[in-house]
Amino acid sequence: MRITSIEKGNQKDPVYKIYIDNEYSFSIPEEDYFKFNLYEKDEVSEEEIKIIKNAANFSAAKSKAFVYLSYKFRTEKEIRLKLSDNGFNSDVIEKVLNELKSEGYINDSLYVRKYLHDRRKLNPKSKRMLMVELRKKGINKELIFEGLEELKLDNIIIAEELVRKKFKDIDISQKKIERKVFQFLQYRGFNAGEIRTVIRKLVDNNKME
Repeated sequence: MRITSIEKGNQKDPVYKIYIDNEYSFSIPEEDYFKFNLYEKDEVSEEEIKIIKNAANFSAAKSKAFVYLSYKFRTEKEIRLKLSDNGFNSDVIEKVLNELKSEGYINDSLYVRKYLHDRRKLNPKSKRMLMVELRKKGINKELIFEGLEELKLDNIIIAEELVRKKFKDIDISQKKIERKVFQFLQYRGFNAGEIRTVIRKLVDNNKME
């Protein structure tokens, strides 16, 4: 088999289209094109084409992952799903994920700590709700427990802060307001026992003031 034509892409799509025996065969990123020293009229075997295609797929998948990561930090599961949605096979995806993890671009443990820290500052929720959110992102329970333990999150303290901010200067001892507080905290993942404890504590504090 012979390379009969090579077409260079534009700046927005810097790939080379390779034609074998006058038929389009595959596209390859510029970096891999020079790595394999491909030229028109070169003879190539099926095994060589397979190796080149695998390298091209890996480069394309890694490039796609970098684009996805450029917007914000991602979990391993999020990257895997993104690459799968873009048509890359499981072998290429696992190879890319392993390389990105070894290079520090994917770090689920660091992701958990950052996620919990940001949530604590910007959008506090119960530990239970945070666990659910992180599990959906593919984080294993051990890493989540470690992150929660490290931040020493306390549901009662978090819930109390949320109520003080949301219902500032409002008498929550009123039944109507108490129901609103209950629903407000329940929506954020706090259980009935925790909510009653917070309401009782705040009502008692108001009586003492």
